[in-house]
Amino acid sequence: MEVIQNTYPHFPKCPHAEVGDEVHWEHQQCFRLIRESDRKIVFATAPVDRDGNLRSNGEPPVLVGIIAQVKSKGWVLEIK
Repeated sequence: MEVIQNTYPHFPKCPHAEVGDEVHWEHQQCFRLIRESDRKIVFATAPVDRDGNLRSNGEPPVLVGIIAQVKSKGWVLEIK
């Protein structure tokens, strides 16, 4: 998978996915988006059950496309 767009702000000492980074998902208590180059976690979903569905509503999380968005700030994280 590849990061297409990431307009979230950069913070010191915090991993940040850049456009073009190769990433993959790992499932534990949540889905974690891992950057391939250094195995750093760049995003995590809300907690999920053992079947991979969100605990809050029982639906599967979005894992491809726009996976995170704050419309009021204009922040978007999109992967394909």
